[in-house]
Amino acid sequence: MQRQAKTSFQPTRMGALALACALVAHGGSAHADERAELERLRVTTSSLIEALVDNGLLTREKANAILRQATDAGNKAAALAVPAEPAAVPTADVAKKPNLIRIPYITESTKAELREQIKKDVLAQAHDERWGEPGALPAWLRRIAFEGDVRVRFQHDGFDGANTAPDDDAGYANQARSSLAWSPDLVNTQHSRNRATLRARVGVHADLGDGFDAAVRLSTGNTASPVSASQTQGNYFNKYTVLFDQAYIRYNDKGALVATAGRFTSPFYGTDLTWPDDINLDGAAVTVKPVLGAGQSVFFTAGVFPLQELEISAKDKWLYGAQAGFSVPLNPATQFRAGLALYDFQGVAGRVDTQVKPAGASAGVVPYETTLYPAGVRQKGNTLIRLNNPNGVVDGSVASDWGVASRFRPLDLSADVTFLQFFPITVKFSFDYIKNLGFDLSDIRARSGQSDLNLTQQDTAVQAKLTVGADRVEKAGQWQSFLTYRRFGRDAWLDAFTDTTWHLGGTNYQGWSLGGQYGIGPRTTLGARFTSTHNLNDPIVYAPLLSNNAKLKIDVFQVELNARF
Repeated sequence: MQRQAKTSFQPTRMGALALACALVAHGGSAHADERAELERLRVTTSSLIEALVDNGLLTREKANAILRQATDAGNKAAALAVPAEPAAVPTADVAKKPNLIRIPYITESTKAELREQIKKDVLAQAHDERWGEPGALPAWLRRIAFEGDVRVRFQHDGFDGANTAPDDDAGYANQARSSLAWSPDLVNTQHSRNRATLRARVGVHADLGDGFDAAVRLSTGNTASPVSASQTQGNYFNKYTVLFDQAYIRYNDKGALVATAGRFTSPFYGTDLTWPDDINLDGAAVTVKPVLGAGQSVFFTAGVFPLQELEISAKDKWLYGAQAGFSVPLNPATQFRAGLALYDFQGVAGRVDTQVKPAGASAGVVPYETTLYPAGVRQKGNTLIRLNNPNGVVDGSVASDWGVASRFRPLDLSADVTFLQFFPITVKFSFDYIKNLGFDLSDIRARSGQSDLNLTQQDTAVQAKLTVGADRVEKAGQWQSFLTYRRFGRDAWLDAFTDTTWHLGGTNYQGWSLGGQYGIGPRTTLGARFTSTHNLNDPIVYAPLLSNNAKLKIDVFQVELNARF
């Protein structure tokens, strides 16, 4: 392959240097017959160009362009010509010779300047337009790259038969008649499920030059889930929904400064405990990463992201985030990295209103609705407080509106250490810890209107993961395996933005996950994963009707085929 690449490059150099060689020959014959030398130069150059065209190494359009360039250079030379001696007064004998031709003399410095200028112009044009390379694309098209991936997955959702049923009076059904809730949207806790899903993504990336680039990516999925791009199969072969998954403009100063605006993947370093793989954030972010040398670096990231724009209020919901971290080698084969991030989910905490939600044209004007936690966004696990008529009797005629009880201001500490001593096998251990600094029981009591409310403070989350195998499975025969433990407190993180495999989404659980993938072809892998979780026990029994100790154990088994291009 290397020999072929070298051969394909030779015609480009041959065509470009032909003119330079001819000009050099011309420069070495300063004292020869000028007219004969120029004629030989023209014939030789034309023959070389025609030979390149005949062999398919140069198009007729390129050849004509070279000839035009040579003609222009000749005109320039004639304009710069300096007579070798003062013109003599013609004698009578000379005057009788009508075919006398005077050839101006070109100085050696002028010839050298012309040779260098033409050589540079031809070489630059040959490089930019890739002369002589079969199938060469236009320059603008070479700045555009396409990428994508397809994932076909079979998934088994196993619910323990001893789980509390959604309609059991001792469990989840009572949340509709309580001022507190954790999982008011559960519809299935005991019936296992088998399904096939498909995720397909395709994107285009354009290098705009000078560090600027732009990208757009489409994917399967639906607008109801911000954390999953999978499409469940089995809808009578109906067509899938296609969504804009990413769309952004970015400035990248060789990695030292990266600024992005639009919709893009999370810019923060960490694990899927905070930001799952499929999630993309709307907004803008900046990362500064000065390199200190010898594998050492520090990084600073800050971003602002709109969560919900409200038509009836100027107090929209926003996410602000900032992170600082570093990476250092512990020894030549061991790399350590760590980062500390602080997030602030502004405006998401619920606030009650004693009014009953109006119907019809008046709907959507009650103040508490600006702090509503929409049913289509939330998953399960966070402590919820009733926002409408919290102290009244709920008889089913008034729908329950919920908001999150806690404020969310999570502090996230992430770290990983990578061992390369066993190359090509990589061993990596990662750790992630979250503490929600926004949890304040007195604040929750004030916003809920319940001065005697009591809650267990479950505001932390932790994950530890061991990965062994190839750092990235790119070809057949490579493999990677992992083992993960996770404990997710009820109010450690906003449950809308949690991984949908663990506990089928949400918070308030603990468990483990074991899996891996094997390369069966170029950028094609076959993988499997088993995840087992159960909800956390709570020492407090809330009110006479609601207990957070209702059992919910879920096992998820996945087999998937992945391909990237």
